[in-house]
Formats: sequence, C-alpha cells, structure tokens
Amino acid sequence: MSTVELSLTVSPEIYEALQAEAKKEKKSPEALSVEILLDFLEHQRQLAEGRRVLRMMPKRAVKRRSARRTDTARRHDDYLYGKEPGSARL
Repeated sequence: MSTVELSLTVSPEIYEALQAEAKKEKKSPEALSVEILLDFLEHQRQLAEGRRVLRMMPKRAVKRRSARRTDTARRHDDYLYGKEPGSARL
C-alpha cells in the first residue's frame, strides 16, 4: 500500500488534546489522526447514502402508487421531528 504525506497545522491546544487522547489509547498522535480521519470519512459516506435514500423515497412512492408510502416520503421530516398534521410550517 502506498501512502501520501499530509501536513496539518493546528493550534497548540488541539495538538495537546490529540497527544493526550493518543496516550490514553496507546497510539501515536499520527495514528490517531489517521483513525479519526477514516472515521469522519466513513460517517460522511453514510450520511451521503442516507440522503440519497431519502431523496429517492418520493420518486419510488409515486411509482408504486401507494398513498401511505407517498405520504411517508413527502412528510418524513414531520414524522421524524413530531410536527402534527395540518400544523403551520415555518
């Protein structure tokens, strides 16, 4: 596996926190930085996939002609965040 060198400039406070956390986990600051970056990138990939699925819900619901599916797709935020049917939108 080939590697690429990456240089970061951070404040002393951030570097001290990174060193302290790396010491707790018995890792080098560099290894912990790579692990944190990989975790962040995986999280971003999962968010992108979730957004893609949510964007596809209304299209799939219309294709299937199910009123319940269409309503769920159209109003998923209302259901997730507890807005009552018919309530005023901001």
